[in-house]
Amino acid sequence: MKSEHWAITATILAGLSLAGFFAAPRLLGGPPRDAETLCRKSGPVGHTLILVDKTDPWSEVQAGRLKKLVKEVGEALPADRLMSIYVFKDVFEPNFPPLLALCNPGRTVSELIGNPRRDYVRWVEKFGRPLDEALTVLAQPAKGNQSPIVEAIGDVLARRENRVQSGDRALLLVSDMLQNSPQFTVFGNSPGARDPERLRRLVGKTWSDADGASWRLQVHQVQGVYDGARLEQASSLWQQALRALNIPFAWDRL
Repeated sequence: MKSEHWAITATILAGLSLAGFFAAPRLLGGPPRDAETLCRKSGPVGHTLILVDKTDPWSEVQAGRLKKLVKEVGEALPADRLMSIYVFKDVFEPNFPPLLALCNPGRTVSELIGNPRRDYVRWVEKFGRPLDEALTVLAQPAKGNQSPIVEAIGDVLARRENRVQSGDRALLLVSDMLQNSPQFTVFGNSPGARDPERLRRLVGKTWSDADGASWRLQVHQVQGVYDGARLEQASSLWQQALRALNIPFAWDRL
């Protein structure tokens, strides 16, 4: 009877070991991921969206600061979080494509207990290299006659693919904040130019329509080719509008 009991126990343990043997590659390799975005097929956990205004040229120093900012965000990105970079120019085109949209795949258990050098190379291939390629494009100069900042914000925030279901959402806006479009402009002397109430209404409608309340806003204002007084005027108009709308934000100069 005792020997029979041990035989049953041994059979169960052998079965568990065999199941573990076949399950180990799946467990150690991590959850299934989308081949294009590297995100879990169940969806990203949080989203950092970087929206870059390239309607005016930047100096080499400013381009370097932008690259540093984006690289720091990418390197600090938690595992399974989505990072996307959108660049808009003077001609606004709805649904303009992202320059980059990738999740940080993190490290699987097998990578952590494996060859560190080999696994670092693999991580660079999957995430680091595409990020570096995007940084090269971001640093290239551009110039335009208009600056549809509000329109670009509304477009990217309203997209279904950017509304992740799990985790928080953060919008990092890199721009001189000199809005110049038919809806509002900080230039010239036309009726409505630099009208705080007009900007407030425009931002309020855009933010509401795009479910902006679910996003955390951080503005990195770039000087570009304009003088400090012009930038300060734009900064004051925008911050006044955001406060009037009770939209939380952080603001700094890049």
